[in-house]
Amino acid sequence: MIESFVYKTQWEELILKRPECIRILDRKLDNDVLVVTPTGRTYMYWEATGREAQMSQVNLGLCLPVGLGLALALPHRKVVVLDGDGNLLFNLASLADVAAHNPGNLISIVFDNECYQSCDSLPSATSRGVDIEGVARSCGIKNTATVRESSLFEEILDKALTGNELAIIVVKVDPGEENVPLPNQEGRENKYKFVRHIERTENIRVINPYSRRRKKDVLPPA
Repeated sequence: MIESFVYKTQWEELILKRPECIRILDRKLDNDVLVVTPTGRTYMYWEATGREAQMSQVNLGLCLPVGLGLALALPHRKVVVLDGDGNLLFNLASLADVAAHNPGNLISIVFDNECYQSCDSLPSATSRGVDIEGVARSCGIKNTATVRESSLFEEILDKALTGNELAIIVVKVDPGEENVPLPNQEGRENKYKFVRHIERTENIRVINPYSRRRKKDVLPPA
């Protein structure tokens, strides 16, 4: 006989809403901060801000690894990852990788609504007591926090943005959603726009569509 479990959540204690956090971030982040967002509503909320320096619709479990790569490749720029509990739970090993590299310019913000919102709000492991901040600290990440209200979120965010230390901020949020306009670009288009933004602002070449052309394929100068 399969045992039945009753998932007890703490939603009644969650007073922060994800769109509210997005508005705070939009107000506080400089335009040159690189932002990584997953699939789901988070990227829709962030794309609605009109920011250019964003890589959106990153697959499950890959937001933090992508953010780590950007932080290591561009150590002079702040990188902010907007993750979710369900997303990060797909790849908890990424916390160990981030701890090992310890990039001081990386901030990971995990919106923990204790469920898989896009899957009929099935409860995630955090609804049963799994502590993402605790996992991060066990990996050796010292600068961590779990917040449940906006003033504390702003205070900790300000310290993370002005400091030079790897930060993991778990934000307990209500699972409810607000209406948001549908994105006006799909994932592949976003990736190319993001790459071109990096090329322009860093004065480097990332994608060269003609890098593999043979010499005989190139017309000689007139």
